[in-house]
Amino acid sequence: MPYDEKVAQLAKAVSELDYVQDFRKTEAKLRANTELFSLQNEMKQLQKDAVLYKKIGKMQAFKETSQAAQKIEKKLKKDPLVEQYFIELKDVNDLVQYVTHEIEQKVNHLLENDEK
Repeated sequence: MPYDEKVAQLAKAVSELDYVQDFRKTEAKLRANTELFSLQNEMKQLQKDAVLYKKIGKMQAFKETSQAAQKIEKKLKKDPLVEQYFIELKDVNDLVQYVTHEIEQKVNHLLENDEK
């Protein structure tokens, strides 16, 4: 079976796993939640502003924007939907790391043994 077909087969198998589907559902809910999305955008902007203020030596502004961003981050982390998202994200990331490691080991073994 050609490489592209194997990749497509693997991607399909992974995407059909229950916890991958659960993650996608939670991610969609999170994206649909405009309040959380707005808070996230506000936090990102404050973080960017804080970096800028630090670069130009405006330490009071840096401190204030950093604290505001941290306050929003704490609020976001306490949200049950965000908590669920990160739990499910960890599971999916673990799967990706496992699959990547297994493929890497197989490729290295084949290269070492000059197999095809």
